[in-house]
Amino acid sequence: MKRLLLIFFAFQLSILSGFAQEKDSTSKAADLLKSVVPYGTFEYALGASRLGAAVVEIVPRIGLKGKWYFDESDKYYFYTKAEVGLHLVDRNDYVSISADPGEQYGKVDQTFYARQGFIGIGTPYGNITMGKRWGVHYTLAGNVDNMYMFGGDAIGVYNAGTDGGPSGTGRADQAVAYELDKGPIYIGVQGQFRTRSAQNKKLVDAMSAAMSYDFSDFTIGFSYAKVFDGVDSITHGEAKVNDEMFSGYFGFDKKNVHFAIIGLLFNNHEYTDLHKFYKGYAIEYNLKINFGKDKRWSFVNNVSFMAPLNSEGLKYYSNWYSFEIARRFSLNTVLFTGFKIDGSTLSNGKKSNLHTFAAGFYYNFNYPVP
Repeated sequence: MKRLLLIFFAFQLSILSGFAQEKDSTSKAADLLKSVVPYGTFEYALGASRLGAAVVEIVPRIGLKGKWYFDESDKYYFYTKAEVGLHLVDRNDYVSISADPGEQYGKVDQTFYARQGFIGIGTPYGNITMGKRWGVHYTLAGNVDNMYMFGGDAIGVYNAGTDGGPSGTGRADQAVAYELDKGPIYIGVQGQFRTRSAQNKKLVDAMSAAMSYDFSDFTIGFSYAKVFDGVDSITHGEAKVNDEMFSGYFGFDKKNVHFAIIGLLFNNHEYTDLHKFYKGYAIEYNLKINFGKDKRWSFVNNVSFMAPLNSEGLKYYSNWYSFEIARRFSLNTVLFTGFKIDGSTLSNGKKSNLHTFAAGFYYNFNYPVP
């Protein structure tokens, strides 16, 4: 995968170089630069917990995105994205900081790892995409995943130690999706077509659906995801048998106040600290308030709770409280600090108490600062 990604970026650069060397290709190069846009983010923090302190990378990434219209039409177009994560700082076991808990699943100790790669067709009647891309569930859950440093755990996106690729709730792998986003209405339907499992018997390995309605200041939505070709003992790229989840979402946005909450019911979608899958429920909310001169300051609060249903008889549950203060200095740069309180209980009944304090900065190009 790493080699293919490097070849892809080298190919794109060679195209740009080739155009630059041709005297009569100025307009072609300009058109290409308009349709293919590089982007990236770089985010690092110094964090500390009772185990120690470390400098931690927070999902640095680079990518290319493009859009090309059909002939002279402005209603039909192709669009594409190729995005890789960067693993540039040695992994540590002292501090857990991540705005994307699924990044470790993709890294596997590689400098480059795949995050997204898809191509799509846009029409007035909806869009169709193929490849690895954010699942339709994330259209809702992404509004709760709104922290600079500390990512959410209970929204069902990065489930069971993955990036949500096998189950389709996160960065859905080998997915075909149809989405209709018209005014206040959003509808998304997604299927995954994998052949990695020896038990593969179904045409569609996993499916997801999501819908929402925007009432100006507030939004409500629902999503559902189910795995058809799961396995008992999962390996990389496989989903658990009988993996199923349902979520309900409510969001409020007005001027400089954002609030979103999502609830989840699931079976075999998450596991405990001992990797035991279970039937459970989860709830998470996110609050963000911009304040100060030019609203450049932000206060962000996230609370998540996830636990087995009573019938499971497990002691384990996950409970996190995160708080951050951020200062935007430009369209490209943010400084931030925050802390995360760990109220979780491990499977042995003991409290985790792995509280974390951190401070860092964020820089991007062609990628909006949140």
